[in-house]
Amino acid sequence: MTVNTMKIFNLHHVNIQTSKLEETRHFYTDLLGLKTGPRPNFPTVGYFLYHGSDPIIHLLENKSQGQQDLGQANRVDHFGIMARGLEETRDRLKTGNYKFKEARGVANDRIFRLFVEDPNGVVVELAFLMDASGTHEEANPPDKWWLGCPLYS
Repeated sequence: MTVNTMKIFNLHHVNIQTSKLEETRHFYTDLLGLKTGPRPNFPTVGYFLYHGSDPIIHLLENKSQGQQDLGQANRVDHFGIMARGLEETRDRLKTGNYKFKEARGVANDRIFRLFVEDPNGVVVELAFLMDASGTHEEANPPDKWWLGCPLYS
């Protein structure tokens, strides 16, 4: 068995190739509040969308209607974001007419999840820590609370 000495610090970004570039940019900037920011001088059209100073989503225009260099099977299914502000987010989804699903305690944990699709069918999982009763969002979660989440330990 080979020993892996690589250390992963965090997820740097998710790349989404899309034929709906502006619609997808609007989805992430409107719903998640991400901001368009600096992007390397790639020979393709696209955006880096930032949370604070971190580029977390890289949108790349794909004019071939879903045909990627690596094949159609290689697409993003979903990605998860640990978040705060469950009620405000739910209200924003409703007022924005976004279709979404809710899931509570999927893995016998204290996580309440909202699932919403972007214009390309990529599912964004928004995860919120609930209090011990499971009825309200945790008011004062500890820093990096997800590291101790039973789902991940």
